[in-house]
Amino acid sequence: MKTYMTMFALAVIFLALSALIGSRDRKDREEKERRHLKEGFGKKGNKAYPDGRTAQIPAYFMRHPGDFQIDDITWNDLDMDLLFQSMDTTCSSPGEEYLYRLLRCPRTGGTSPLSGDGMQWWTAHEEERIRVQRILLTAGINSRISVYEYLDRLDGLEDRSPVSDLPAVILPALSLAVMAYRPSVGICCLLASFAFNIVSYFRVKRQIGPYLITIRYVLRLLQCAGRLTEESFPHYEREKEVLRTQVRSFKRFRAGSSILLRNTSGTGTGNPLDLILDYLCILFHIDLFKFGSMVRALRGKEKEIDDLIASIGSIDAQISIASYRESLPVYCIPDLTGSGFEADGLIHPLLEKPVPNTLHTGRPVLLTGSNASGKSTFLKAAALAALLSQTIDTAPAERYKSCCCRIFTSMALRDDIRSGESYFIVEIRSLKRVLDASCDGSKVPVLCCVDEVLRGTNTIERISASAEILDRLADRGILIFAATHDMELTDLLRERYVNYHFSETMNEGDVTFSYKLLDGPADSRNAIRLLCALGYDEEIADRAEERAKRFMDTGRWIM
Repeated sequence: MKTYMTMFALAVIFLALSALIGSRDRKDREEKERRHLKEGFGKKGNKAYPDGRTAQIPAYFMRHPGDFQIDDITWNDLDMDLLFQSMDTTCSSPGEEYLYRLLRCPRTGGTSPLSGDGMQWWTAHEEERIRVQRILLTAGINSRISVYEYLDRLDGLEDRSPVSDLPAVILPALSLAVMAYRPSVGICCLLASFAFNIVSYFRVKRQIGPYLITIRYVLRLLQCAGRLTEESFPHYEREKEVLRTQVRSFKRFRAGSSILLRNTSGTGTGNPLDLILDYLCILFHIDLFKFGSMVRALRGKEKEIDDLIASIGSIDAQISIASYRESLPVYCIPDLTGSGFEADGLIHPLLEKPVPNTLHTGRPVLLTGSNASGKSTFLKAAALAALLSQTIDTAPAERYKSCCCRIFTSMALRDDIRSGESYFIVEIRSLKRVLDASCDGSKVPVLCCVDEVLRGTNTIERISASAEILDRLADRGILIFAATHDMELTDLLRERYVNYHFSETMNEGDVTFSYKLLDGPADSRNAIRLLCALGYDEEIADRAEERAKRFMDTGRWIM
């Protein structure tokens, strides 16, 4: 008896120490969490995305593509993956996916789905924001799979009855009963039952693991939703009402499911009690008993889960947008009731030290200028101003006024080795999609930015075809901003396009760029002089300039 009492006392001491250690670790994590959220607000995102997560982030967008979405060419031209990552300070999978969908689907009319007052409220109320962000963190990042993928597969999963896991409890219980009469035999039976339970547990887990992860994810969403509805933050009553409704609709699903909400990240929580609970689940199949009933409860609930993801994601994404605004050197709330394009102090949001520019125009624009002078950067800045204004109500400018439009670009193209298409073919296909968009019957105007029109072919045909394509794009009512090195186009298109340019200053072999937008066409060329600025032999540049001058004088190339 004394031995049993000693063992019992040691067990109690062990559990008490485990609880104390767990409590201390939890407080340390909470303090670190609070500090991270406080210091991270107003700074660019620097997440380390788990393996496979970036492929899953578009899941919500793929399910809700919207009336108009930015196509892959435009997305890649504008470096939108980098922009998304610099903006993404969300705390949960729904937040990441909702933010991605916002950027991919600019509105083409109506009012914004975002709460402008709400985003300003998050900035002004730090303690409330941190408290809500900590709740959002409980939803977690579902890194390995898309919840939508496995929700769609639930119908094909065979029902699992709790009866199949009863031996996991009965066999150890019988072994303990035998130990009362035959200790040695009972211990052998107990060890054998545990071995059987371990093998059967991992066999079942391999089969249902992804679905179990999905169930846990839904449970975390519901737990997060329930806690959000208890918080007081204005401007989001619609989202909170949706969350209340869905939490009530999953009441039976949640009953007795707390065992499935323990840490499943694979990194551990540092709490010894969690480790003990993991072993108990393996030995007695605790987390498998409710699996079958919970799978049945989830079937047919895709709409409710979708509403959960949207409402939680909207709150999380808007906090991230509020933080992103504070990270920008300049931004404004756009006015999308105008026409044409008006931007004061326009910057490129991915540059650390951007040079602001101003452009007011209702006509197509032809940009000329020397190499590396800022043409491409300005085109991207203009397209991004339109895109961010129509997605996150944030223009990277001191003032921005335009209208809702469909945004296309044709800039950072490359040949397609897999299809065997040359650069030129890829380029003319890219421009054709813009022409097609202009005559598809939509009343939403098109904004298009094109860098170096038809650079993939020879000079004579490039100038001729470029002039005709740019003329047709303007004739279709497209507001197009095009950059070119072909000065001939400034004369050919002078009736259609207004001319602007970027310039540079050469000083003792060095080149300096102002990156400022200037009126009129460019009046200088610097490609050859840049050879010297970058360390080439001056003789190469001199002979190249002489050869170019002879061509301008005679129209013939002479060696």
